[in-house]
Amino acid sequence: MSLYYEPCSRITVGNATFEHVNKVAITESVKELGDKAIVTLPRNYKKLEGKSILDIIAVGDKVTIELGTDGNYHTEFTGYLAEITSDAPMVLTIDDNFYPLKRNSFVKAWEKVSLKELLNYVAAGLTIHAPEINLGAFQINNVSTYRVLRALQEQYGFYSYIRNGELFCQFAYDVRGIGNKLTYKIGNNVKKNDLKFHREGDVKIKIKAIANQRTGKKLVYETGSTDPDASLRTLNFGDVTLSQLKELAEKTYSKLSFDGYTGSITGFAYPRTHAADTLQIIDEQEPERDGNYLIESVVINYSLTGGFERINTLSFKV
Repeated sequence: MSLYYEPCSRITVGNATFEHVNKVAITESVKELGDKAIVTLPRNYKKLEGKSILDIIAVGDKVTIELGTDGNYHTEFTGYLAEITSDAPMVLTIDDNFYPLKRNSFVKAWEKVSLKELLNYVAAGLTIHAPEINLGAFQINNVSTYRVLRALQEQYGFYSYIRNGELFCQFAYDVRGIGNKLTYKIGNNVKKNDLKFHREGDVKIKIKAIANQRTGKKLVYETGSTDPDASLRTLNFGDVTLSQLKELAEKTYSKLSFDGYTGSITGFAYPRTHAADTLQIIDEQEPERDGNYLIESVVINYSLTGGFERINTLSFKV
């Protein structure tokens, strides 16, 4: 496959379409609540069809970002226009499908509620995918769905994302499942390699897992390295048993402690990697280091002058 191509772009905002934009930067992450894109328009886009752009597009408009090469477009991002910077050049900030969930508000209290019951209340209209977990007492005091989801992430360790009208809210690293499997061959379709190879015994991580019981009590389980210099990862879970807590903690530690690569690796426009995809890394010079990894985050950079690249940060081995 040739790595030389002519990049192309098409951005649809409401009823307006912009082609050949200056820059696009898309940020996706398994662990962040919501993805984001920033589009920089050329200076000659101050007007469109004789009208000021600010008279045509508005905050809240639906947005589709299509990028590609040699006239072949692929949808890379969909969401809503969140902000317009009207200086020259004009910059558009686009939020993903969490955007409308930041603009509602709820007031309600439960003496006992399950995770699914809570999500069905604050995200009515979306199909819910979540584990059968009881949260115990829970109170919402004039906050949005987005704020509720952020509280679930911070207090209980549930990570959320939205795809095709479905809301997934699950434990860390289970949140998006395993997506497409794609391949980078070092020395072939890799633009930049910032990976570091380490052995399992070199990993110095300690896991502190906390289960927040509906009675108000907390269960604590620790595992991992006993080295005094080990980095501490604190995980919060809901009303799970001690055996479930141990299983979750050990599972997390096994994902963080392995023989393999950490760091980032940068590719070109293709293959089209996204957060939660599985990336197969092949190194013909050191084949014993080949392996499959979950992509934790991706930054997609597109520009007329800098080209088209994908910066992939790796997580655990798959």
